[in-house]
Amino acid sequence: MAPSTEDAEQIAIAARIVLGLLRLQTQTQGTVPMEDLPGFLLMAADERDRQGDFGAGRMLNDWADMLRDWE
Repeated sequence: MAPSTEDAEQIAIAARIVLGLLRLQTQTQGTVPMEDLPGFLLMAADERDRQGDFGAGRMLNDWADMLRDWE
């Protein structure tokens, strides 16, 4: 089953945030230490929730949890 338009928009919002962090990290290596990445994602998740993008917020929270589990 294909995601709804709203789900697709939330995925795109979350992906844009992660890709922005990746771009920043590749342009200036060491800008965001690995141990700080979950915190950055949690801050972004809070902001997405504040903006009403609850799906993106959930994804970013989940991804922050995944990064913490990898440490």
